[in-house]
Amino acid sequence: MTQRYREKYLIDTDEILPPEVLKDLDLAFEVSARINHQVPCEGCGVCCHQRRITLQDHEPSRIASSLGLSDEEFCQEYLVREEGRWFLRITSPCFFLSPDNRCRIQTVKPEICGDAPFLTTQFIEAAYFLLRNQREGLILPVLGNFIMDDSPCSRKAAAIISDEISIVLNREKEGLMVQSQEQLAPRPV
Repeated sequence: MTQRYREKYLIDTDEILPPEVLKDLDLAFEVSARINHQVPCEGCGVCCHQRRITLQDHEPSRIASSLGLSDEEFCQEYLVREEGRWFLRITSPCFFLSPDNRCRIQTVKPEICGDAPFLTTQFIEAAYFLLRNQREGLILPVLGNFIMDDSPCSRKAAAIISDEISIVLNREKEGLMVQSQEQLAPRPV
């Protein structure tokens, strides 16, 4: 069974996600978003070498139009449909990466490309894993290539992810402390 998270991320699981898992996913998403805002794209092209680039259902038509192709021509030449989802045909790099590491369809590129590298399922899963372990007191060594190849962005993210997780966990702890203080406070009769 596949579940949607935040209306765009797909999670393959056979069970309903419990509230504590969803809460931790929210925290991992927050960490990923914080890093995404702090670490700008370096234009290295590493993200454009991913094998599975997913398109939302509305994106093929928009991209086809920008290329002067019919939807059918675009789908036949560039896409494959699997499990009810559109994917760019597997190439490395992406069809639309120019030799100077620029996107040829920048203004209409798939949403996942704009989210890369830190608001993708792959990074959020890694942030989730690190967050759960850090909460348990395990500080895992994080290498510069634990998310994406050895890219400048990944090295920067690796250098700050533990700090970002600590910030989010401290806020969570403070929220729990405030909540427990509110529960202990006398209530008017």
